[in-house]
Amino acid sequence: MKTMLLAMTVFAAAFAAAADDDGMAAAREALERPAKPAAESVTLRDTKITATSMEYNYKEAVVVMTDDVVVDDARFRLTADRLFVFLDGTNSLSQLVVMGRVAVSNENRRAVCDRAVYTKADGKLVMVGNAKLTNLAADGKQSSVAGDKITIWTDDQRMEVYPRPTLTLPAGSTDGLKDMMK
Repeated sequence: MKTMLLAMTVFAAAFAAAADDDGMAAAREALERPAKPAAESVTLRDTKITATSMEYNYKEAVVVMTDDVVVDDARFRLTADRLFVFLDGTNSLSQLVVMGRVAVSNENRRAVCDRAVYTKADGKLVMVGNAKLTNLAADGKQSSVAGDKITIWTDDQRMEVYPRPTLTLPAGSTDGLKDMMK
């Protein structure tokens, strides 16, 4: 779950690295600059997960939380219809599967999708179905990327959005391109 927030932070850096200097420096700066200190600087506390019901399969080492799932962490808040927590042999997280009206947010960023899968081993987060990542700047401006599938490799700080990606930048961020239209 910590990585889901990290993935949202990585979104800004991945976009900025892929763009050329085309007069969009203000937009890149807004995407790169967090409005608040990074989530990792937050004082950690216990993470509380609530739901209407919970099952634990000892043999398969999976926890299933269903209906009105809320993950309350110092770094983020996650809501969904179902959450599957897969554990390894040492009862550490190996994979998360979150399904149904998935929403995760902190003070700086928001992500929504129909389903998300995070695999710890390769640091990969895959968001599918109406996936959207939004960066909330301190000045109130928002930038976002959306698509049917967003894959984020947190360790490599890169992201792929397909098919039908949409990038939305704040008003005025493309002012450097106005001379092209003359």
